[in-house]
Amino acid sequence: ISEMTVRLLFLCLILSASPLTQAESHAVWFNSGMNNRDITFSPDGTIMLTSIVAPKNLSAIIAISYRRDGKWTALEVAPFSGQHADIEPSFSPDGKAIFFASKRPKPNREGADWDIWQVDYHDGNWGEPVNPGSPVNTAENEFYPSTTLNGTLYFTSSRSDSLGNEDLYLARLTNGAYTEVLNIGAPVNSKAWEFNSFIAPDESYLIFGSQGREGEIGGGDLYISYRKEGSFEPPQLLGRQINTTRLDYCPSVHGGRLYFTSELPARLDISSMTKLKSWYESAGNGLGDIYWVDFHDILSE
Repeated sequence: ISEMTVRLLFLCLILSASPLTQAESHAVWFNSGMNNRDITFSPDGTIMLTSIVAPKNLSAIIAISYRRDGKWTALEVAPFSGQHADIEPSFSPDGKAIFFASKRPKPNREGADWDIWQVDYHDGNWGEPVNPGSPVNTAENEFYPSTTLNGTLYFTSSRSDSLGNEDLYLARLTNGAYTEVLNIGAPVNSKAWEFNSFIAPDESYLIFGSQGREGEIGGGDLYISYRKEGSFEPPQLLGRQINTTRLDYCPSVHGGRLYFTSELPARLDISSMTKLKSWYESAGNGLGDIYWVDFHDILSE
């Protein structure tokens, strides 16, 4: 990844940064060495949420930081997380709700699969997480929610009507409820894997991860598809400014930047046990780090 165009954003635990809307970031983020999986910001840029997954998926929590007096507070476990496996938070465009994936106990049914959950947020107060139930959630896994201004929910699932492995789905909000789930279909979905989609608030474009497509760089790449006249156009592979030979995934857009996660490891120095230990406990150990690029540069390319 080009050092001139991609800056390491997220290195866990202590945060200090200039506003995210600036052309240049001066953030210094200290990493726990665990998988920094994804990131979302409130529309006003004062709240950041991210999920942190322990090695071998032994635990997963959603962490939160608040921007106060021009600086980010130290990460802490989000008020609605910490008791169950929670990942992939996503602010609604109006900032009034968080959608996330969780393995917490499900209402009226059993199962260890992932479901989509929603928790309301208003004036600093968090509600109780709610499971929207069927038809959004099933006995299969549901992951990576992303919503539009009119409430349409996009997410990943592996259902019987998938075109290949995991596919991307949407559910329209009608009178406050999701009544029908639709497979987005080709050309976005394919016989390969499609996952982790970010939908633009106005539904004008979709950024998603895919693995197994012809022409991929490798490991799992990010693509963009524009929506015109009600249909998504053939996806375009985002270039080597973003994609590597390792897994690149979990896209989100905020403040003119495209954020994403990459498992690209830094060079491993095993000349001493001290250096090896330091590598394992630092960003760039291959478990996953969050980066950003200027989204306008991506669009112009």
